[in-house]
Amino acid sequence: MELDVHRQRYWVAGVVAIVAVVAAATALATSSGSGPPAPSSRSAGGAHSTTTTTTATTTNSPRATVPASGGTTGKFSSDSIPKGGIYEFAGGNSGADAHNPDLAGTTLTFEWARLEPESGQFDWNAVDQAIAPWAAAGKRVILRVSSGGQASWGAAAADATPTWVYAEGVPAVHDDGSTLPVYWNSTYLVDYDAFIAAYAARYDGDPAVSFIEMGIGDGGETLPDTQEGTTDHLAQWAPYGYTDAVWLATIEKIATTFREDFRRTPVVPLVDSTFYEPTQSTDYQALTGWFATNGFPMQYDGLTSTTTPHDSSWGETTTIVEQRGATSTSGDTLAGDCADATGPMDSKVVLIYQSDIDDRANQEALSACAKSVGS
Repeated sequence: MELDVHRQRYWVAGVVAIVAVVAAATALATSSGSGPPAPSSRSAGGAHSTTTTTTATTTNSPRATVPASGGTTGKFSSDSIPKGGIYEFAGGNSGADAHNPDLAGTTLTFEWARLEPESGQFDWNAVDQAIAPWAAAGKRVILRVSSGGQASWGAAAADATPTWVYAEGVPAVHDDGSTLPVYWNSTYLVDYDAFIAAYAARYDGDPAVSFIEMGIGDGGETLPDTQEGTTDHLAQWAPYGYTDAVWLATIEKIATTFREDFRRTPVVPLVDSTFYEPTQSTDYQALTGWFATNGFPMQYDGLTSTTTPHDSSWGETTTIVEQRGATSTSGDTLAGDCADATGPMDSKVVLIYQSDIDDRANQEALSACAKSVGS
């Protein structure tokens, strides 16, 4: 019944809610200033059909969670993000480094299609198994589930939205071997809202989960599609109704759903360059301003040794940073990346590529970084 209630919530609101938020979003996007950050190396990440009633099922037993404390619908305090810690990134959901003393934990990434292969039927086994070695070592995990990704990341990422969602009439955008949903489609929002509700019912308040990286666009980030390659993405997405205002409204809607459903575990947007239209600079500032004003921490996925904040909103909330690329490909040093993370970006949570963590030549820099982040 819980899933049906969530579906009905969006069904009643429908397109009217999107239109209302679009108007607010358009009003927000009026400031000017510097442009958006460069995209990360990974991401730069229709018809309304009848929704049938389904019974939520799982293929595994419930995980133990922290007892309910009443939750909150207001802002999350910056203190709700753990103070200090290096988390492993791009480790293939492996637990091989769980006992590394320099790590606070790891990031675990999954695709919606794998976790809800049929409408209302959920399989959390892969998530639970990936959490287990880190929890056993007294470490925490960051969870990310995305509904879109690039074919270059693997077949699962290229088809991250379940096929049954498209079968309900949600339009699909095909780009370089990847299939991406029209995120603002009302049927898509109904189905994704129901998934988020089940996701939160499973992991909200779980003591092993540090925070949730909200799955919004490509690779979970705030961009609908990659900015890499030669594709004119504005021209590609415009026939499906894309405008910066529509996308801004959609981001706010999805972020609000995550906030409403995860009452005890913090939720964090992965903010990248985000928009396609010529007004993308001011629209980007409207987005970061909305996140900061509403108390969301923000994650920047483009850390290099020369990273600088891109507008004042980043200084008004907790900032989490993730390397743009492993130092073997970026040409940076781990020491340089960490210095920038704890200096100009003033971050207490830093995501480092597994290859840098496992490189013996980086061990001294990694230990120094762990001490600096934790200070």
